Amino acid sequence: MLMSDMMTRDVPLIHPKDNLGQGVALLRWTKLDALPVVDEEGLLIGIFTKSNVLDAFLAGADPSEAILQYFTRQVVTVEADTPYCEVEQRAKQSSVGTGVVIDKEGKVLGIFTKVDMIMALFREAEQLAVELNTVYQAMPNGIIVVDRNNLILQINPSGEKILDMRQKALKGRLFNSVFSSLDLSGVLNQSQHLVGVQTQLNQVTVICNISPLGEGSGAVIVFQALTDFDQVSLELDSTKRLYETLLTVTNIAYEAIFVVDDQGRITLVNEAACRFFGKREKELLQQPVEQVMENTRLLRTLKTGMAETNEIQVIHGRPYIVSRLPIVRQGKIIGAVGKIVFQKLEEAKEVAERLAQMDSELKFYKEKAGATKLAITFNQIVTVSQNMRCLKQEAEVAARGSSTIMLTGESGTGKELFAEAIHQASPRRKSHYVKVNCAAVPENLLESEFFGYASGAFTGAQRGGKAGKIAIANGGTLFLDEIGDMSFNLQSKLLRVLEHKSFEPVGSNESLEVDVRIIAATNKDLVRKVENGDFRSDLYYRLNVINFHLIPLKDRLEDIIPLVHVFLERLNQDFGKQITDVSPAVLKVLLSHRWPGNVRELKNVIERAVNFASGGRLELEDLPFYLREQKLEVSLSSTKGWNLENAHEHLDKETLEKALLKMKGNKSEVARLLGISRSWLYEKMRRYDMK
Repeated sequence: MLMSDMMTRDVPLIHPKDNLGQGVALLRWTKLDALPVVDEEGLLIGIFTKSNVLDAFLAGADPSEAILQYFTRQVVTVEADTPYCEVEQRAKQSSVGTGVVIDKEGKVLGIFTKVDMIMALFREAEQLAVELNTVYQAMPNGIIVVDRNNLILQINPSGEKILDMRQKALKGRLFNSVFSSLDLSGVLNQSQHLVGVQTQLNQVTVICNISPLGEGSGAVIVFQALTDFDQVSLELDSTKRLYETLLTVTNIAYEAIFVVDDQGRITLVNEAACRFFGKREKELLQQPVEQVMENTRLLRTLKTGMAETNEIQVIHGRPYIVSRLPIVRQGKIIGAVGKIVFQKLEEAKEVAERLAQMDSELKFYKEKAGATKLAITFNQIVTVSQNMRCLKQEAEVAARGSSTIMLTGESGTGKELFAEAIHQASPRRKSHYVKVNCAAVPENLLESEFFGYASGAFTGAQRGGKAGKIAIANGGTLFLDEIGDMSFNLQSKLLRVLEHKSFEPVGSNESLEVDVRIIAATNKDLVRKVENGDFRSDLYYRLNVINFHLIPLKDRLEDIIPLVHVFLERLNQDFGKQITDVSPAVLKVLLSHRWPGNVRELKNVIERAVNFASGGRLELEDLPFYLREQKLEVSLSSTKGWNLENAHEHLDKETLEKALLKMKGNKSEVARLLGISRSWLYEKMRRYDMK
C-alpha cells in the first residue's frame, strides 16, 4: 500500500494573498483541518490550519486581511509513491496531524491525515479478510480454529467433509470434549508449533500441523486425512513403477526408440537410440528432433496424426526401417514415438513381402482400372478423434474374420476407405479387392456385372463369356457400395450367393463355388427401406452381421486440422507448391462450418484453396465463395439431402443475383467467386430464367 492509496485528493489550494475570510470558508466547506498554501507557480510553500485561524482572530485580525503572515511554513510532506511502512514511521515521529502529498516537482496532489491512515488500514484489513476467507473456504485441507479458552470457533468446508461433522454442531464446544485424542494445551499456553502430528479426529486418521494464533489468542489446526496421502503416495508409486518399466522395456529393445512432445522436442530416448546417434542421453533430451535426425517425418506425424510403420528412410546415407506413431490424448496429439531398426530383422522380410504385394496390386489396378492407386490401410485413415480411433481398432479386429460387414454413414465420411482398409488388414489381402457401385451400373447390366455370363448368353455377348465381379473376387473381398440402390430382383440373387456360396453365370446352367467376403456400404436408412418394402429384410440381416457407423466430420472437429495438413502435403506434391499452414481466419471458418459433405467436401475445399493460394499459407480469400460469404448462401445445415455432389443445386436465384451485382455482370468473375464452372453458372442462370 502506497501513500497514493491513503491520501485525500482534489483538495482546494489557497494562496498567500487570499484573505482570512476565504480561508475560513474553504475550511468549513471542505471540513478539513488544513489546506495547502501554494505560490503563483503552484509549488507548496506552507499550510493553513484551523489553529492558524484561531491565532489570527485572537490577535485581532480582520477577515479581509491576507493570510500571508498567518499560515505555517513548516510542512510535513510525503511523495505519492511512498510505501505505507515509511509513512507510518514518519507519522509516529511527528506531532502534526496533517501532511501534504506532493509529486516529484513539489506540486500538491492532496493531503493526508492520521485518520486517512486508519481508514486505509481498515479497507486493507477488510480486503485481506475477504481474501483469507476465500482461501480458508477453498483449501483442500481441513482447518479448525479455536480461541484462547479452547473453544471451537469454526471449521472450514473441507474439514467438515473429512470429519463428516458440521460447523453448527461444533461451534462453541470445547475442543477436548469433541476431540479428546489431541491436546492443545502446549500450543495455547506455551505457543508451541506442532508439525506432522498423527492422530484420530472423529475416528478419522489424520496428519496435523498446529500453530498458535498470536500470543495466547488461540490456535489453528490444519489437517489432512491419511487416506488421501496414501492414495497420492500409491499413485506416485504406480507412476514411478510405470515409468521405470517403460524405460526398462525401451532399453531392452534393440531398435532405437525415442519420444517427442507436441513441439517436437525429444523427451525420452533408449540406450539403443543413444548408440545410434552417437550421443549421451542428456545431449539428446529436450533437443528439437529435426536437429538430431535428418529427414525426420515425426513433425508430419505431429501435424497429421498419421501413423507410419516399416517405412524405408535414408539416415546418414544408409537405408533404415522406420516407424512413427502419434500419441493422442482426449482427441489431441500430444507427442509421437519414433522407432529405427538398424539391424537385420525379420521385419525386413515382411517389408519385402509388402512391396511385392503392392507391386501385384499395382499391376492388377493397371489392368482392371487403368489407374495406379495404391492400397489403403488403417494407418492412412487420418483421425485423432477418440470415437473414430475406437472404430478403427474394432474394424481391425473384425477384419481378421470372414463375417459380412455393413458400413453406414453420411456421404463423404470415408466408407470406401474403411472397406479397403478392412480388406488390407484381413487374411484375404493377397487376393483381389473388387468394388461395385450399385448406384452407378445400369440395372439391366447389373446382373451380368455381378455374376458374369456364359458364351452366347445374349446378343453381343463376348465370345468365351466374361467373369463377373463375384468370380473375380473369389478368395478376396467384394465391396458393394451404395447397396441401398440395388434392385429388388438382384437382392434375392445376392442373398442366394451369401447363403449357398455358389452362383450361376447368366446363360449358364453350371453352378460355380465361390469364397468371397462381402462388405456393403450405404448412406441411406436401410431400416426404413426394409419397413417400406424397398429392401429385403432377410438380405439386410445377412449383410448387417457387423455394423460400423462412420462419424460425420461435424461431430469430430478435432480431425479437421490433421486432415488439412495431410491434404496440403499431397496437393503440394501434385501442384508443385509449398503451402505449409493455414491462417487463423481460415482455421476459424473451417472449424465453424457444418461440413455436410464431410471429409470429401473438406478435401475439395482445400484443393480449391491451394489452386488459388499465392503464399506459403492458405488465406481467407482462397476459400470457396460459400464459405467466405455465408450470408449469400442458403442455410446449408437446414437443407435436407445436401452433400458435395449436389451442393451447386443449392445456389439459389438470390445468391446468383447478388454475385452478379457484386461482379458487375462479369460471368467469369462470378463463376470464380462462387467456385463453380462457367458452364454450370450458365446452366443455373438458364434454370432461373436469368439473362
